Amino acid sequence: MTTRNIIAAGFGGQGIMAMGQLISYAGMLEGKHVSWLPSYGPEMRGGAANCSVVVSTDPVGSPVISKATDVIVMNEPSLEKFETNVNPGGNLFINSSLCKSEPTRDDINVFTIPVSDLANEVGNPKVANMIMLGAFLAVTDLVKVETVIKAFTKVYGDSKKKLLPINEKALETGINSVKSAGCVGGVCHIELDKTNTNVKSEYSRQTSANIELSSSDIEDIDYLKSIDKYNAEDDEKIFDNELSIVEEALRIEKESIKYYDKAAEMLEGDMAADTFKSLSHQSDEHVSYLEGLKKQVSEKDEISFGDKIKEALTRDKEYDWGKVDVDKVRLALNVFSIGIDIKNQSIKFYKKASEESKIEEAKKLYDELAYWEDFQLGQLRGQYEVYRDEWWADQMFSRS
Repeated sequence: MTTRNIIAAGFGGQGIMAMGQLISYAGMLEGKHVSWLPSYGPEMRGGAANCSVVVSTDPVGSPVISKATDVIVMNEPSLEKFETNVNPGGNLFINSSLCKSEPTRDDINVFTIPVSDLANEVGNPKVANMIMLGAFLAVTDLVKVETVIKAFTKVYGDSKKKLLPINEKALETGINSVKSAGCVGGVCHIELDKTNTNVKSEYSRQTSANIELSSSDIEDIDYLKSIDKYNAEDDEKIFDNELSIVEEALRIEKESIKYYDKAAEMLEGDMAADTFKSLSHQSDEHVSYLEGLKKQVSEKDEISFGDKIKEALTRDKEYDWGKVDVDKVRLALNVFSIGIDIKNQSIKFYKKASEESKIEEAKKLYDELAYWEDFQLGQLRGQYEVYRDEWWADQMFSRS
């Protein structure tokens, strides 16, 4: 059984209830059992507001929560009231824009994020709750971001569809604030750099084994982050014709090879490096198929290699990542997190390429590549979870 008991708290008008509803609706859409229980203070707007959310693989026995796996606090009074409700080893998310007190617990994971300040940077102070929700999802991976977006109109109504873009941006800001800081547990302070509005972190582990990323590690991570991914903003140009679609597919695969090669280099000496080298080789094969498709599209030849490609690509293979050296766990978490993002974008592209292409054999190829990317995404996510559990265990925490 997997169950998360979540308390979100703040004052009325901060979108506390909506945040809880979005998690609940998203959980429902993904086939999970959920409950949502609101609680208001004397005044809805400006008064105290909190809600309890349960998301579980099994039926929910009670919506009432006394001890939570995750607590989200958006203001100072909520921090004072609900910090004690976090289970040992659980997560406490703090809006550091409004909470100036330090938490007193040393047996929980603490994430301080200036979501109100970040919301102002995004351009709308009302999306602070969505930024916090993005940070929460980046840490817990409880539901998919795409599902939260689908749930948006369920919570806010069809009349608010026009606000989807700013809210999607807010979710992305929250996710990136955690990922770019390399936060995985312990105590993670994310601060807003007023000079360039970038998010940076001051990270401290709660054990004496304080392993920090070296300057070369940070440079390598920055390189991985710079790898070009599919961008839906370029759709008009990408999907203009068959040739432009296959050229984008080639670009995506070649950028993936850059990621795999650098990841293998960064984790050299661990089994994960060998697996990344294997994935790089597989992407080389994908490039060769796409080059063949490009040639036939360019020369307007009959295309007839779809079945052969399907036979070659649909090989479900569980990768053996092995254990990573303890000194490299934090580095590995960054590597895998970036890889997950790259895979998500690649899947979006290949699915749309299949929809937009008018060539049946090209559709088959794009479908197979989407399948392959999705399979690899599952592998990366699974191993990310393994490394994260190891990291938390090393800090004497356990996943809740």
